[in-house]
Amino acid sequence: MSQTIEKAAHSLDTSLAEISPIMAAAGDAQDAARLLELRDKLGNGKLTVAFCGHFSAGKSTLVNRLCGTQLLPSSPIPTSANVVSIVNGEAKATIKKLVNGQEQTLEVPVNEVNEYCKDGETVLSISLSYPIPRLGTHTVLLDTPGIDSTDDAHRMATESALHLADVVFYVMDYNHVQSEINFTFAKQLKEWGKPLYLIVNQIDKHRENELTFEAYKQSVDEAFGNWHLEPSGIVYLSLREPNHPHSEWAALEGLFDSLADIRGPLALCSVDASARYVVRMHGKAMDEQAEPERERLLEEAGGEGEAERVRDEIAGLEEQLRVHAAEAESLRVKTRLDVQSILDNANITPAATRDLAQTFLESRKTGFKAGLLFAGAKTAAEQERRLQAFFNDLADLVQAGIEWHVIDLMRRTADRLGWRDEALEKQLKETFGGLLTPDLLISLVNPGAVMGNEYTMTYSRELAAAVKGLFRKSAMPLIDALGDRAAAAAEAAAAPLRARL
Repeated sequence: MSQTIEKAAHSLDTSLAEISPIMAAAGDAQDAARLLELRDKLGNGKLTVAFCGHFSAGKSTLVNRLCGTQLLPSSPIPTSANVVSIVNGEAKATIKKLVNGQEQTLEVPVNEVNEYCKDGETVLSISLSYPIPRLGTHTVLLDTPGIDSTDDAHRMATESALHLADVVFYVMDYNHVQSEINFTFAKQLKEWGKPLYLIVNQIDKHRENELTFEAYKQSVDEAFGNWHLEPSGIVYLSLREPNHPHSEWAALEGLFDSLADIRGPLALCSVDASARYVVRMHGKAMDEQAEPERERLLEEAGGEGEAERVRDEIAGLEEQLRVHAAEAESLRVKTRLDVQSILDNANITPAATRDLAQTFLESRKTGFKAGLLFAGAKTAAEQERRLQAFFNDLADLVQAGIEWHVIDLMRRTADRLGWRDEALEKQLKETFGGLLTPDLLISLVNPGAVMGNEYTMTYSRELAAAVKGLFRKSAMPLIDALGDRAAAAAEAAAAPLRARL
């Protein structure tokens, strides 16, 4: 197996090992044992193929032909377990039966197995081994009872086979493909999550002059499609007439080989599907087991009407808890959006301010001079004057258009949380005071730019974006602090609700 499959198999094995004792502790020894069976299967690396079908569909005959010998009797095996497993190996039959209430294992010649098959009281299971090269060391065949049996033991035996099967071949009689029992059984297999191949046997009954074979095949596809069933494949066979023109024996053999090649991934999927099915059945069993106690407690509590009232109250409490849990994150998100809205709507570089920006930029142009005498000092003074005029105008606009609104938003948000004290005012002053400085205006000037109206517009856009970015960045920690307070308040409000719940 690839590393990915090995890792998945190890994880699944660990899960089965953990869940099984939990089921056993709950009193469900049968399902606990089933999970342990799946662990064993996961480790043996073999492909397990189950054959199901009606008594008269030719299932045992098909298995015999695949094995190349007459292993199974032509009539159903009437044992209580009634699942026959077949592997490649030395010719022998292994019988598990009850003797004086104790389980014993016997090994007998294959040709004597029919005598044990007649014992429906004490025989528990039958395993056949025979030289079957097709199966190699990697494939196990399971022959199950007829699905139309009314014997509960037969039904349970079939379920045990499906539990361990990687692939299911469902054998049907040509004349009874569209019987309801076939659709019902196929739907059950869908619940197990097992790959299902349909085998339509006895196609020698087909009469081409009454219906073309292609039309018959199409009717089969449509019938299963109407039940929302999509088998992994459909194979048409005639075991009576091996050379029948529509028989697909070669395709069946090829399918067996291809399934054996992917037995690792198939087994992983199969064990996972069976484990999930067992867990679902365990849950249902536990619910049924608890039902009498539930009814008793319900009666003590005042009947179904009181239970309905309690359910409504629980739903209401859970809804209130969800609202409280969402409040903190909602506050963070809304406050961030409100800050962004303030920044988006603030125009801090109107035309008059851009004019001051242009005179400031001109003073920063290479070769700028002011006056003839003492030109150096006069130039520096003029540059400073223009910088301060531009800075003071911009600072007033930033304070009126951004700073005041952001601080007011923070105060109103804090008010809703009951937070208004000197610590808040101090944090607001430290957070937003002094963000705009003359150095910021100077740092954004591109000395190599061609000074003029076009660059003034570019500079003004960059300056506005930089100023808004400073306020946005500075606001985030304070918004988080408000969010933390909202979360603490929500948790305090939720505590009595949880206690009531």
